[in-house]
Amino acid sequence: MTRAAAVAATEYTKWTGAQRQNLLEACAAALEERTDEIVAIAMAETGLTEARLRGEVGRTTDQLRQFGAFVAAGRHHDGRLSAGAAGGADVMAVAVPIGPVAVFAASNFPFAFGVSRCDTASALAAGCPVVVKGHPAQPRTSRAVAAAIEAGLSGVNAPVGTFTMLDDSSPEASIALVKAPEIRAVGFTGSLGGGQALMAAAASRPDPIPVYAEMGSLNPVFVLPGAAADPAWAAMLAGSVTGSAGQLCTKPGLIVCPDTEDGLALADAIATAVGTAPATTMLTDGMAAAHQRWLDEAGKSAGVTVHGGDVEVDGRAPKPFAVRVAGTDLEGDLLEEHFGPTVVVATAPVGDYPALAERLDGSLTATLVGTGDDIDEAARVLPILTGMAGRVIWNSVPTGVAVCDAMVHGGPWPATSASWSTSVGTAAIHRFLRPVALQGLPAELLVAYRGTR
Repeated sequence: MTRAAAVAATEYTKWTGAQRQNLLEACAAALEERTDEIVAIAMAETGLTEARLRGEVGRTTDQLRQFGAFVAAGRHHDGRLSAGAAGGADVMAVAVPIGPVAVFAASNFPFAFGVSRCDTASALAAGCPVVVKGHPAQPRTSRAVAAAIEAGLSGVNAPVGTFTMLDDSSPEASIALVKAPEIRAVGFTGSLGGGQALMAAAASRPDPIPVYAEMGSLNPVFVLPGAAADPAWAAMLAGSVTGSAGQLCTKPGLIVCPDTEDGLALADAIATAVGTAPATTMLTDGMAAAHQRWLDEAGKSAGVTVHGGDVEVDGRAPKPFAVRVAGTDLEGDLLEEHFGPTVVVATAPVGDYPALAERLDGSLTATLVGTGDDIDEAARVLPILTGMAGRVIWNSVPTGVAVCDAMVHGGPWPATSASWSTSVGTAAIHRFLRPVALQGLPAELLVAYRGTR
């Protein structure tokens, strides 16, 4: 199928932005027509609610249409033109598709990050054929979504091989896909170990290729003194931890409150709210087991109090829990991501926030919760957060990612393998384009590159 993708690329890379828009519109329409079917299948495989999954279908189709409109308007070209710069000849920078892209479906968003994920949409928008590997925990969902996309492509007469799905769950198939000589880039969302394995495979090729991997993320939240007096933040932050069973890549893994009277009370309220939240089904037995292992280990750390998680729940629906600790005891596993409905809640002097933030690894998000009275404290920690996160949020929760031009869903290692890029928003398209400078070309040859491709 990688050879078929390479053959398709010879024609598909020539499609105009308007043609690609029609293709993405057709894929969106096909997904909408099959919403009832794919939602029912995904509910059975994931345990996610119907409302959540229907909303995700809408996000996925909106994304396909947004990316189509972006390239149809020629906005993927940066428009740089240096008139007469090369001995009197004009130099114009354009963007060309890099070729077939391997995409790996993730499990926590069966549609928006599954087979029809943002990487699939952005690669097709860029003019690149896609070979996607379905997720092994969601084989029926993966096949149903792939069938919808294939139906959409058939309706616009896309070249054979423009989109195909590899229906093989073995790790060996993943490595072989990355090493296939026709593949020119990789899009991945998953574990740090999985991302590193794909990066190693890509680097070992005779011609190394980029791997755009989204991996672990702690997503710290720093509550400032003024906001600590507002008890409403307890429910909001706890809901961000436990929503979707804590299986969102932007779920807060660490919440730090000031060690003031208000801050201590808020920290306890957050931990209690998380610990008393109802059990919800996780995506796989393995994820539920990992959540339980973290519960077993967390209570062994010095100075730790565990809230919740003390009720045995069978199968894939373990109890949420919070780990309450002083900031001075934050170390080791307490500063690592733990997938699922769990969070570390710490208290520390607000003056220690900058030093604490400097100890954290790269993250997709970092959040400041404050009031107008907290601006000075926020200004001291903000430069550190912008240095370690792809998105910094003020007075909101990090879960929920807007698909827009300015969005950055990325961050320094280990959040991603490419901190300069994003996997959400229209800028994601640039990962699968290559800049080329056209020097002195006649106007007749430049027509195809002036905002139409």
